[in-house]
Amino acid sequence: MNEDLQNIQIKPIRNHEFTHWFQEVRYNGETLSDKERIDFASMIDETIEENSAGFPIMQDVLNHFNNPNDELHNDLRTIVSAMLFVLTTRTDIMAATKYFIIANKDYDRRFMRGKLRVILNEGFKRLYGFKENKRKDTEWYKLMPILNHFPEEVRRQYQELTQLINNQSKESTWWKEERDLETHLQDSLKLYHSRQEEIIESKVAIESMKLYCTLMAVSEYLENLYTCIFNYIAGMYQEGELKENNISL
Repeated sequence: MNEDLQNIQIKPIRNHEFTHWFQEVRYNGETLSDKERIDFASMIDETIEENSAGFPIMQDVLNHFNNPNDELHNDLRTIVSAMLFVLTTRTDIMAATKYFIIANKDYDRRFMRGKLRVILNEGFKRLYGFKENKRKDTEWYKLMPILNHFPEEVRRQYQELTQLINNQSKESTWWKEERDLETHLQDSLKLYHSRQEEIIESKVAIESMKLYCTLMAVSEYLENLYTCIFNYIAGMYQEGELKENNISL
């Protein structure tokens, strides 16, 4: 273990092209075949399995770095908490999309489409939000107080990605009306009418990718923040400022 830590290599900060995650995808009128539907569900299952491996790792980090009075611990917890939110929401989107795709009963499909839109609305609201005066508690804005501990390039990337996400917040209502109807269940007639909207399978799947791709861009950014922390801890260890039993990378 000691030899492994001594040989830790500093990782590079990546210059991601975030804009490619925000390219608009239009519905092309195609309908999935039965085989394409099965293959799509299988691909989602594989991705969910891969994602699930990350949950206990993030839990361990959050449990290990739990000193709120230490800047390093606070920065790492902030980053990993955001990573956990992103991974959970991405995985929820994929799970809901899968069950929508494989549903073979009309009511089931309409139900799953509604619940998927709840995830899309609530997910974006928690990530960034729709009203400026309510954004201070979002996952994205929680990163701001720690950014002065990071290199200029990382701070620049934050500003770039903020602009892209902000543009998305203004492009549509993010299915707010559908989310309200599906969540509060206060007007059964309006909920019924909402669910009677024509189901276009591929269009619903494309809609779900809007938030998923945004979260992928955020995930890439968070990996850069984590890399900075990794490099800092590795450097401290190699300089003898940390002991082996105090490091967890």
